[in-house]
Amino acid sequence: MAKSIFWIIQQTGKSLMKNRTGTLAYMAIAGCLGIAVSRSDHQWGLLLLFIIYLCWFYFFKRELRKSFWLILLSGIAFYIYMAIVDNANITVYSEDTSLIFGAITTPVDRDGNKLSFEIKSSENEKVLVEYFMQYKEEDYTMLELGATCEWIGVMKKPIPPTNPHAFNYPKFLYEQQIHWVFSLEKLPSSCDRLKKKSILMHLQQFRTDGIAKIAQNTDPQVGSFMISLIYGDRSLIESDLLDTYQVLGIVHLLAISGLHVGIVSAGVFYIGIRAGFARQKVNLLLLMLLPVYVVLTGAAPSVLRAAIMTGMFLLLMLYKKRSLSIDTIGFACLLVLIMNPYYLAHIGFQLSFSVSLSLLLSSQKITQIKNNGVQILFVSFIAQIASIPILLFHFYQVSIWSPFLNLLFVPFYSLFVLPASFALYVLLLIHPFLLQTFLPLLSFPLEWMNNFAVWVDRWPFGTLIFPKPPKWFLLFYMGILFLFFYWLEKGRWLIGMLVLTCFMLLHYNLAILNPYGKMVVLDIGQGDAILIQMPFNKETYLIDTGGYFSFPQEEWMKRKRDYNSGDSVLVPFLKAHGIRKLDKLILTHGDYDHIGNVERLWGRINVKQLLVPIGFGASDLEDAILMEAKKRNVDVKVAKPNEGWGNKWSTFVILHPEKYYENKNDGSIVMYAVIGGVRWLFTGDLESQGELDLIRSYPELKVDVLKAGHHGSSTSSTEPFLEAIQPSISIISAGRNNRFGHPRQDVLDRMEEVGSLIYRTDTQGAIIFEFTQSQGTFSTVIP
Repeated sequence: MAKSIFWIIQQTGKSLMKNRTGTLAYMAIAGCLGIAVSRSDHQWGLLLLFIIYLCWFYFFKRELRKSFWLILLSGIAFYIYMAIVDNANITVYSEDTSLIFGAITTPVDRDGNKLSFEIKSSENEKVLVEYFMQYKEEDYTMLELGATCEWIGVMKKPIPPTNPHAFNYPKFLYEQQIHWVFSLEKLPSSCDRLKKKSILMHLQQFRTDGIAKIAQNTDPQVGSFMISLIYGDRSLIESDLLDTYQVLGIVHLLAISGLHVGIVSAGVFYIGIRAGFARQKVNLLLLMLLPVYVVLTGAAPSVLRAAIMTGMFLLLMLYKKRSLSIDTIGFACLLVLIMNPYYLAHIGFQLSFSVSLSLLLSSQKITQIKNNGVQILFVSFIAQIASIPILLFHFYQVSIWSPFLNLLFVPFYSLFVLPASFALYVLLLIHPFLLQTFLPLLSFPLEWMNNFAVWVDRWPFGTLIFPKPPKWFLLFYMGILFLFFYWLEKGRWLIGMLVLTCFMLLHYNLAILNPYGKMVVLDIGQGDAILIQMPFNKETYLIDTGGYFSFPQEEWMKRKRDYNSGDSVLVPFLKAHGIRKLDKLILTHGDYDHIGNVERLWGRINVKQLLVPIGFGASDLEDAILMEAKKRNVDVKVAKPNEGWGNKWSTFVILHPEKYYENKNDGSIVMYAVIGGVRWLFTGDLESQGELDLIRSYPELKVDVLKAGHHGSSTSSTEPFLEAIQPSISIISAGRNNRFGHPRQDVLDRMEEVGSLIYRTDTQGAIIFEFTQSQGTFSTVIP
């Protein structure tokens, strides 16, 4: 197998030297398909696609038919290579492991009171290590690169996704060949330091020290952007601002890519020539510096792609050879996949190669445009078209302003921000005082442009939300994009745009074709958030929003980015389902864990009506919600007993409260509903007094499914209440390992005594009920 891979490398190198037009790109596509077939759950569909690809190449690329067997071998070789790598990606540890020996392989990352780093154990396995510091000045200087220590702690499996379409952290670590998170009980008392560190370790340490030096000597906003552009680390950029760049389609400017590698290479080349060195020597110097630059910028797939393409270009210049750029990008793709075939699933790999390939295929059209502004706009347009399937699959939205904003932001970053960042960094290395003197030259324009981006992001139109496309749906996107670029080459790009627009309109309205409705009790942590979506997307309701309450911490313990269940769970979930508006947002009562994420919905999801209980507005948070609703012209309605609404698939009736309660929990909105032929009772945080009042008012009330009150607290789901309503199923929304001990064992016992089947978000993740007019089925994210 290894001989086959190296033979492919040899042939690709010969192809580059012989200027074999396009062969390497076709081999790269075959290699990608081979890896995809090897890893996919839908192997037969992808295998059929691979066969179609081979047939298309054989019958329609007759001038390259001699390369057919090379392309076939590329697909087969990468299929086997991926299978071998995957089969070797196993762990030797178990959850019982509490002691391991290993050497630190990455710099220690400190985020508030949390330390994290990777080690390579004595069993030659990578393990992610975490430690939570006990006090501010705790000494961890012994944790240096290469140090070998004895580690004592608890081996934990990474938590799988607990909501539909959520980030798959175990898969993310698996693709880095990491299977465990080892949580230290204490820091090691001593470590054996490495006497002689490798060049790679020195570069990694230089990167870590450089990031720290910029962060310590600049204000957070400018420093975070400098670190992103120089070292490729975006973790320090304020989360809301980073989201704005993402939504507007300009976040690529903050990632090290071909633009940055090109500008840095051009700068070094210019300095070398001005210093009197010959072109050949400068090119040779650049070749030697490229690997260093890759390590210093984090070695992301986009950096690897840009560095390999630049390196091949320089190497061919040294040998006075020429090759098509499309062959160079094919070679870069093959080489990156040989380094790590898991990169195929990396969004940076997908965007970098798809956009680069599309720009190369369109290069003839681009060079025909003489006006610089129009050329930048066209380049941005092509990049946006090529990235659409990837963006919609991962982020569920695109911005119509992206091409126009790139027209403004690309020159601003490439001609000003990036050179200024490097210049200021050089001044910092000379003396921090020089940096402080010239820093305002960057900070003021950058702040103005960031404010402009935030302003555009707040416009009530321009961002289009699409439901997450199924993987098979992406195949149609790929086919249409292929046709688009074919028609573009033939000068019939309007036909391509028409076909693509029609298909995107179909995708945009995909939810209205779904005959099934869906109710999802989200795993939102210690809180409630329940989505109800009718068949054919006729109406959508959200009962509560959840809200993560962070307890007071000392300043040194706070993380770079506070966890927010609205941004991390609720909003992405709604977008993945193509939900752009809520017909009703029902806030059962004013506790933070039920309404804390409302502020994250404003401006992202349109709300038509807000339903609140009697007395809502007493707290500052409740009042702020009502003020914002009024500002946005949202219809605010106070819930009243025996009022309700209905449609073809469901009926909702408000049962409670009839009066104002001092205890907010007992004043929760209680709704009875018939959905999919099933009788439901939604109780918010209703406690014993509210339950007693409810069954007194409705003594004949019977339900099939109870959404249990107050997360399974002992003060809710009392025995008289359960005996009265006789639920066949009880659903408890509670946080994993929450500090309140919810759900209480006595509550679980009471539910079992009445014969109720229990679903819990803390152990089973989100609970899903798919329904039609007369029936439905339950499922959970974690079986």
